Amino acid sequence: MRKPDNIQYWLDDKPPLQIALILAMQQMSFLAVYLVVSPLFAHTLNLSHEQTLQLISGTLLASGIGVVLQSWGRWGIGSGYFCPLQATSSTFGALAMAKIIGGIEAIFGAVSVIGLSQIVFGHMFSRLRGIFNIQVAGVAVMLIGLGLGHNGLKLIMEPHPGRIATGNDLWICCLTLGTMIACNVWSAGYLRLFSAFIGLSVGVAASLWLETIPAASWELLAKTPLFLAPRPLGIGWRLEIETIAPVVLTGLFLALHGFGGITAAQRFNDADWKRPDMPLVRQGVVAEGLTNVVAAVLNGVPITSSGGAVSLAAATGCTSRYLAYWLAAIMTLLAFMPKAILFWELLPESVMGSAMIFLACFTTMAGLQIIASRLLDNRKILTIGVGLLLGISYEPLREVFMKNAPEVLKPMLFSGVGFGVMAAVLLSAVFRLGDHTRRRRTFDAAHSSIAEVAEFLERQGKSWGARGDVVRRSEYATWQAFEILTEHGLVQSEDSATKQIELETVFNEFYFTVVLHYHGAAVPLAMHPPAHEELLESDLAVLQMAGYMLRRLADRVDIRATGDQCELRLVFND
Repeated sequence: MRKPDNIQYWLDDKPPLQIALILAMQQMSFLAVYLVVSPLFAHTLNLSHEQTLQLISGTLLASGIGVVLQSWGRWGIGSGYFCPLQATSSTFGALAMAKIIGGIEAIFGAVSVIGLSQIVFGHMFSRLRGIFNIQVAGVAVMLIGLGLGHNGLKLIMEPHPGRIATGNDLWICCLTLGTMIACNVWSAGYLRLFSAFIGLSVGVAASLWLETIPAASWELLAKTPLFLAPRPLGIGWRLEIETIAPVVLTGLFLALHGFGGITAAQRFNDADWKRPDMPLVRQGVVAEGLTNVVAAVLNGVPITSSGGAVSLAAATGCTSRYLAYWLAAIMTLLAFMPKAILFWELLPESVMGSAMIFLACFTTMAGLQIIASRLLDNRKILTIGVGLLLGISYEPLREVFMKNAPEVLKPMLFSGVGFGVMAAVLLSAVFRLGDHTRRRRTFDAAHSSIAEVAEFLERQGKSWGARGDVVRRSEYATWQAFEILTEHGLVQSEDSATKQIELETVFNEFYFTVVLHYHGAAVPLAMHPPAHEELLESDLAVLQMAGYMLRRLADRVDIRATGDQCELRLVFND
């Protein structure tokens, strides 16, 4: 793992006290837009004002616990990355079904089942890493970014149902987004570090100046009590067996969403990132599951990894896990202060939408880089293409999907990210049929060309999704091995006059291996180059020099000979 150039405070760096506090407030300012999910859900359930405050407080308190668990990374719990959690309206379908079946108390029994199912699916992810591969990770991260951008534009252009953005809304958007871009692109130091917070502050100031915040919001703020302690199980808890199937599906989709968020965190924190670290993904999803079990006890709504908050940390240059403790402290404090909660909700939609567009750019490009980091064949292209198309089409075609889908599939259609990633996972599993991890082809040692060898290896690299630079290294090293075997007369014919070399390619998650099978003599693989005098006096020394150079071209080289049957193995770290 190598620190990216754009990160000022990395994973284990401790930002100064005042900087950490402002960065945590910056994160809270962004996450505040998702606080509206709790009152929106409460309105859907016809909860009383006091129950609504309890729902919001419970969700905030669980989020504070969750961000600490996520950054902890010990005892199999937490990814070890700064990865805040947010509420999502995508779970409303399954929870509303639970209310219809068992009343309000059954909602929180369903939340606990969601958490437990996430834990189970998190362990499954690490065992099915061949299906949850780099392409699925790229689709998940890219859909998170595109979803952020879509929601941001929707907040700006249609702040409330039936109300279209006014000129003031658009001016505020341009001012907020322009400030963020200016601070992030054309400045350094503290201005870049606090670019999102500065942009939000400028947007709020402009909103106050233009009087776009409704007077009714200020009146509601005045009536809300300053302190209110969250009461665990204050609304109730009950488990209904009939709700388990759709709720488990919801847990699967939250686990897939968490898979994308944690992968994004890994990508942003490692300049040499190659693939998702599945054990850490498992720990991160387990931490999310435990957090939702806590949310059920506190009577909060389900929460999942915030790809936007992860992008905000990367965009502003601070991904330190110590930031999690400051953010948790702010969330815990707000959980006891309803008046402060409502104050954060006064942030205008045009301001929050601008922040989401700003962060969507970083997240979408991270997903694109993940996808482009590997060679792609038709199977991979179809997996990525179908997943992205379904995920992108979900929001504009939500009503069509929900209207025409069978009842059993409707719990699966609750978010574009989940829908697209599930499609990619299913196709990834289907396309593994017939996709062997070993391929063989026989070449004429005397008449084969480098183009034929390169074409064979590149086709295998695309089939398996290997990195392009690894395949190119293997092409060069394999052809050098061909030349060594033929020019030094090490290959012998068996029963015919043709001297043959059989190439076998083997791939797993970490290595791309090329094995050359031939009849003849073994290549002497010298650990050190022979001296100049030896090269002038002995042909064997020249062959030893060739074997030494072959060692330098691959990450590992082995030779095995049984009689006249030889096997030269070239291993390349992927």
